[in-house]
Amino acid sequence: MSLRELLDELRFASKTAVVVVEGKRDKEALRKLGIDNVITIAGKRLTDLGDILEGKTFVIPLFDLDAHGERIHQKVVAILSSQGYILKSEYRDKLRQCGVIYVEDLYEKVRSLEKPAGAG
Repeated sequence: MSLRELLDELRFASKTAVVVVEGKRDKEALRKLGIDNVITIAGKRLTDLGDILEGKTFVIPLFDLDAHGERIHQKVVAILSSQGYILKSEYRDKLRQCGVIYVEDLYEKVRSLEKPAGAG
């Protein structure tokens, strides 16, 4: 799967699911790529996520693919799955397959793919 195909899938999925990211730069990168319905956990207690997501069913946890992001991912998945949310975690695996480590770098990575050959 190409990065463009992944982003198309994510745009479609974000119409019915909430995308949860670590911080503001992650949210901004996704917004620039046309992905809506994004919330950040920055400054929030993880135990409050259930209240923040009240009324939602589907959640896409989209945390960085480094060690810190992995720890957050595991905690958030444990909390939300115990509260009955349906988690769509496959997008992190697809990001990994596309060579993406940091969500905030997504926009620049896509832009670099769009540069014509020979452009500096």
